Amino acid sequence: MRDHEALPFPLAEYQARLDALRERMDRAGIVAMLTTTPENVTYLTGFESPGHYWWQGMVVPLYGEPTTVSRLLEVSGMSALSWIEPEHNVAYRDDQDPMEVLAGVLTNMGLDRGRVGYERSGWFFTAEQQDRLFSLLPDTDWIDASGTIEEGRVVKSERELERIGEAARTTEAGMRAGVDAVRAGATENDVAAEVLGAMIRAGSDWPSIVPFVASGERGAIGHATWSGRAIEASDTVFLELSGCRDRYHAPMMRTVLTGEPDPAAVHAFEAVQAAFDAALAAIRPGVPAGTIDTVARQVIAESGFGGTQASRVAYSVGLALPPDWGEGHILSMKPHETRPLQEDMTFHLLPWVQLPGKGGIGCTETIRVTKDGGVRITDFPRELFLR
Repeated sequence: MRDHEALPFPLAEYQARLDALRERMDRAGIVAMLTTTPENVTYLTGFESPGHYWWQGMVVPLYGEPTTVSRLLEVSGMSALSWIEPEHNVAYRDDQDPMEVLAGVLTNMGLDRGRVGYERSGWFFTAEQQDRLFSLLPDTDWIDASGTIEEGRVVKSERELERIGEAARTTEAGMRAGVDAVRAGATENDVAAEVLGAMIRAGSDWPSIVPFVASGERGAIGHATWSGRAIEASDTVFLELSGCRDRYHAPMMRTVLTGEPDPAAVHAFEAVQAAFDAALAAIRPGVPAGTIDTVARQVIAESGFGGTQASRVAYSVGLALPPDWGEGHILSMKPHETRPLQEDMTFHLLPWVQLPGKGGIGCTETIRVTKDGGVRITDFPRELFLR
């Protein structure tokens, strides 16, 4: 391992992550772990890039130095941004089969035999690539070890919590600018430009998803964002965004009404506020994640305005690369989720609703699970903004 100023964390943090991973590997009886999940590579090395549409991988042996396999274009980034020694980063050219290069690396490491873990559920390791690799190394005992690295990521270290807090400050700056930019006659593009500019000026790195800015009935469309629509009087304007620091995110939602407030939107806002408060109060270490979903969903159902929670009530947040700023694939507060909450988990807690024909209504926060309960990390006025 080599230290340098570009690393987001001290080497001791990365060594602790590797040590904990190897303990889990040892318990699983695997001699090496192949990770192809971009966030996992970043978590273990410090390397980051939006270029994971080309295959990138890392091999962590139970003993010895880890090795990365990178597209040639990404070698410079691996050298500049990670602790990986240059001799342990193997490049492949665009005209080469990365699986052939990877098979050679594994063979040279003595891993053409034995139990090797891989991420069968990984988004960036296609079925075709898996079949190709397995055919090249038929004597390797391939073990699906999906989630092995994420098990360490879901509970945050103090340094990670600091980064999420820093990201929250940039989120707040973007949200303030977005709320202030909403007015009848302005376009969604105008609002989005103010959000992005403010977040960047506040110190945000590039976020893994662009802000969601949707006005009027477009706010009721899942994941709709700016399209040039002019904001009208008596519109609902839905804002969801997250700043980023060293790949760590802290999202939040807010709602802005223009002109005379729509009673249905006000009622819906009161319902999601009450659902958020009830969910936050129910959060404790040891509580099943699905229980929090039930609590929030029940408040919304009993509010009487006719809306429903269309999505999970919370998802893990922290380190992220495109196409998501969340870690919901690791853990979400959703129906029937029995896994318990643990201290220092972090979530985007998001009771919100879609009102067809009117817009999206939400007032959400990034929160932390502490020994005493849930606490907000994001710090911004929790109100229905009127413009």
